[in-house]
Amino acid sequence: MHNKIHAEGTRAELPEGWGKVLAGAVLGSASGVAALLLYTNGLFVAGLTQDFGLTRTEFGFGVLLVTLALAAANPVVGWAIDRFSVKVPAIAGLLLLSAGFASLGAFTRSTGSYLLLQSLLAFVGAASGTIAFTKIIGATFQKHRGMALGITMTGIGCSAAALPPLLASIISAHGWRAGYFALAVVPLFGALATAVLIPRRLPLEPPLSNGARRASAQASGTSEWIRSPVFWTMAATFATMSLSFAGLLPHFVPMLTDGGLSPVAAGRIAGEIGLAVIVSRLLIGFLMDRTFVPVLGIAICVIAAAGSVLFIANGTSAASLTAIALGFAIGAELDLMGFLVARYFGLEQFGRIYGWLYCAFALGSGLGPLWVGAMRDATGAYTLPLALCAGGLVAACMGFLFMPRYGSTAALVPSHK
Repeated sequence: MHNKIHAEGTRAELPEGWGKVLAGAVLGSASGVAALLLYTNGLFVAGLTQDFGLTRTEFGFGVLLVTLALAAANPVVGWAIDRFSVKVPAIAGLLLLSAGFASLGAFTRSTGSYLLLQSLLAFVGAASGTIAFTKIIGATFQKHRGMALGITMTGIGCSAAALPPLLASIISAHGWRAGYFALAVVPLFGALATAVLIPRRLPLEPPLSNGARRASAQASGTSEWIRSPVFWTMAATFATMSLSFAGLLPHFVPMLTDGGLSPVAAGRIAGEIGLAVIVSRLLIGFLMDRTFVPVLGIAICVIAAAGSVLFIANGTSAASLTAIALGFAIGAELDLMGFLVARYFGLEQFGRIYGWLYCAFALGSGLGPLWVGAMRDATGAYTLPLALCAGGLVAACMGFLFMPRYGSTAALVPSHK
C-alpha cells in the first residue's frame, strides 16, 4: 500500500512524459535565437569589417536593432503561442531562424544589408526564443517547475559555451559566410527535437489555491492583466535590471583591457561569465521551488551590484568576481520572469504576458550598451557606468520588494467599484 501511494505521489509531481518535454525544451532553447544570434554575432565582426568596412559603432547599432526587433516580435509571439499552443509557433520560429542565417551568408553585400537581414532574422525567428519553451515547462511541472526552468535555460548556456569555438574554427578556415551557413543547420535539429518531443497540446494546468485561482481568472482577461499593478511592477523591475547589468556585458572585455589586461587574459576571464550563467540557472531553478522568488531577485541584484562595486574599488584584480556576479544575474533573469508570470497569472495568457515583459526587458538590454559606452567615452573610464549600474540594481531590488504574495488577489488586479 505504501509503495502504491508513493508511486501515485511521484506521478502527481512528475507527470507522464515529463522527460521528453524537458529534453525537447532544452534542445529547443539551445538552438533558438537567444542562444545562436546573441552569443555569436561578435565572431563575424572581423570578416564583415574586412569586406564591408563595418565599424564598431555600426556593430553596436546592429545589436540595438536586434533587441528592438525581438522586443517588437515577442508580444506577437506570445499571442500566437496562447492561440495555437506551443509546438507550431516554436517549429516555425526555428525554421525561419535557419532561413535567416542562410540569408545572412548568401545575401549580405554591404553593411546596410547586414543590418537589415540581421534585424529581420531576429523578428521572424523570435518564436524560437524562450517564451514557448518556458510555457510548456510551466504547464508540465508544478512542484519542480523552478528546477525544470533552470535546466531548460542551461541549453542556452551550453550553446553559448560550445558554439563560439567551433564557429571560430569554421570562419578561420572557410570564411564568415560559411559560419552563417553552419549556424543555419543548428535550428533544424531544434525543430526536429521540438516536433518529436514536445506534445501538440499542453498538459492540464496544475491546480491553484482558491485565492490564486480567482486572481488568475480575473487577471487572464486582456483588459485586466494589462492594468494589474503586479504586471507593471514586474515590467519596471526587469527593465531596470536589464538596463543596469546588460549594459556591462558587451563592454566587459574592453573594460578589462582598459585596465591593463591583454585581450587573451580578458577573454579568458570573460569566459567565466558563461560558466556562472550555467551554474546560476541550475542553482536558481533549485531555489525557486523552495523560496519566495522576489527574495531571490533581490539577492541576485545585490550580488551583481556588489560585483560592480568590487571592480570600482579593486580594478582588474576583482575581475573574476565581477564576471561571476554578472553571470549570476544573466543566468537568472528570464527564469525569474517565467516563474513569476506562471505563479501570478496562470498559464491561460502566459505567452502574451511574458511576451510584453520580455519586450520591456529587451528594450533595457538594447539601450544598456549604448549608455554605458557613451559614459565611458565622455569620462574616459568605466567607473561612473559601474556606479550607476550598481545603483540601478539597487532600484530593481525595490521593485521586487513591492511584489505581493502569490495568492494576493487585491495586489494582482484592480478592484471594481
